[in-house]
Amino acid sequence: MPARAEFTAAGDAGQVRWQLAEVTSPKLDSPVPVIAARDIPYISHANRLQNLSIYLPRTPETAGLAGTPVTSLPGADAPSRLPRYLVHVHGGAWRDPRLASASIEPAVACAFSSEGPAPVAAIASLNYTVSPFGYPAPPFMADPPVPYDAIRDNHTDLAREAVHPQHVSDALHGLALLGSLGLTSGSYVLSGHSAGACLALQSVLRPPGHYGLGYLPEPPCPAVLLGLNGLYDLPALATADGLGASHAHHRDDYERLLSGAFGTDQDAWPAASPASFDPADIAARIREGNAPRLVVLDQSTEDQLVPMNQKDRLTAALARIPGLRVAQGHRLTGRHAAPWEEGITICQSLLDTLQLLREGQ
Repeated sequence: MPARAEFTAAGDAGQVRWQLAEVTSPKLDSPVPVIAARDIPYISHANRLQNLSIYLPRTPETAGLAGTPVTSLPGADAPSRLPRYLVHVHGGAWRDPRLASASIEPAVACAFSSEGPAPVAAIASLNYTVSPFGYPAPPFMADPPVPYDAIRDNHTDLAREAVHPQHVSDALHGLALLGSLGLTSGSYVLSGHSAGACLALQSVLRPPGHYGLGYLPEPPCPAVLLGLNGLYDLPALATADGLGASHAHHRDDYERLLSGAFGTDQDAWPAASPASFDPADIAARIREGNAPRLVVLDQSTEDQLVPMNQKDRLTAALARIPGLRVAQGHRLTGRHAAPWEEGITICQSLLDTLQLLREGQ
């Protein structure tokens, strides 16, 4: 169990200032000017990954924030029936320290590139402590990160020593910081890619106390959970049957990465799997206003790492929950990393999600 972290939202955020910046996407010809506040720590004595970044469209109003401390989200007090913000949780198999909050920048570029009004007033991207993995480097990714073993390497990197539920703890601290800046229930879409989709659902569909984190507040309830190429049924990822013929060759790699992130006791993995969460408990959270009434799931049929049945398993589980609508996205194409590498499909998925909310009003 990770040690309890003291939360000092205002002081930590106020140490970071808004800056003029540019973001890019391979789908756009030119960089897009934005206002950014990068690497805002969300706990005291944070490691290098316990932070988040916030991006604003550059307008005459937001440009005036450049050089000023981060004290609030723009438009936090403005009444709106639709979410004003996107909060994103990146993937990376729970263990890749190179895939961080900046991976949302291609989507930021696509969202804020138009001369017309931006779809949201701000996009926030959460970093979190990642899990270790040992030598040799696994072949699961074409360009795997350098392995980390504190004993063999003779050094300690606290940013690479997370074991569940520390990933959830970090995400909840990040949401709490955003809450101190004006994030409120219903004001945002919470999206996640790959392992980040699992983490987004874990953070909202279960209370903090479920993970032994009862000292943390309930996060502001998102208007929608948006899962992209997500991992939702952990035990199924470690069996050939669960992966299916198309992805069965990844079984050993998944078993290793899940053991590093969730511990070697596979009997404990279902309790961490969104596809195994108790429908009655989620229904109660929806009634209490702690979980959203809409979940949108999208999965690329060309994903070389995650089988389609991960989305199907979660869809079947969520369909048993009264009061919850599950919608299927249709934007994701290409390889597993394409959504964050290109950004356009994350932006399109956000626009589709906002349209679903409009139609439901």
